[in-house]
Amino acid sequence: MKSTDSSIRRQTNFANLLTTCRLLLSPVFVFVFLSDTFWAALTCLLIAIISELTDLFDGMVARYRNEVTDFGKILDPWADSISRLTIFLCFVHGGQAPIYLVIFILYRDSMIATIRTVCAYRGVVVSARRTGKIKAVVQATAILIILILRVLSYRVSPELGRVFLTVDYVLIWIVTLVTVVSAVDYASGNWSILKRQMTGGA
Repeated sequence: MKSTDSSIRRQTNFANLLTTCRLLLSPVFVFVFLSDTFWAALTCLLIAIISELTDLFDGMVARYRNEVTDFGKILDPWADSISRLTIFLCFVHGGQAPIYLVIFILYRDSMIATIRTVCAYRGVVVSARRTGKIKAVVQATAILIILILRVLSYRVSPELGRVFLTVDYVLIWIVTLVTVVSAVDYASGNWSILKRQMTGGA
């Protein structure tokens, strides 16, 4: 019983609490976003900043405190996916992103999550890719810029607001292209592992 309690405490460390915070902020973001006011837009920007900061620091904290856990390795990418997909879907609702582009982001995250789960179940580690980190930075940057423009749009003329909307769409196109490249690179870079898993090899 004591060993079980110790294991639970070890898995539930400060780094994982930061990651969990990112998950909990996602539904809050949706609720605030739907308010559609200047102060709501500003609050959404602050929530996004806090979310990205937790993503930046949870891994650093885990390594510094020597608290890297299997649970954290699973929780962190899941929280990233939930957090950013939530925001992108809100952008679709707000007319700041087309659904036909955001859907590719959803497909990419679902594909990689499935691959990781299957391989982890079989005791195989699927290596991370540099394009995955680039994708995360591009997505986070685009999200913050779009939210900043959304805040500003409440204080500018409709003409400038339309310019902001064009910028939003360009950013979403860039995000989608980088996301698709990341998905292809992820699959090709781990193809030998994936092939063995699909064929039942060792």
